[in-house]
Amino acid sequence: MKSRIFKAVLAVVAPLVIEFIVKKISEKLNKKSQEAEPKKLPA
Repeated sequence: MKSRIFKAVLAVVAPLVIEFIVKKISEKLNKKSQEAEPKKLPA
């Protein structure tokens, strides 16, 4: 019984955790790209 509940909770929580991690990574990448852009000289 406990394993069923655990699997159900995991099935609900896992996608949320993955989405959270992906958002954090994409935010860091966006910040790095935004910081790199001003350093470029305008043509």
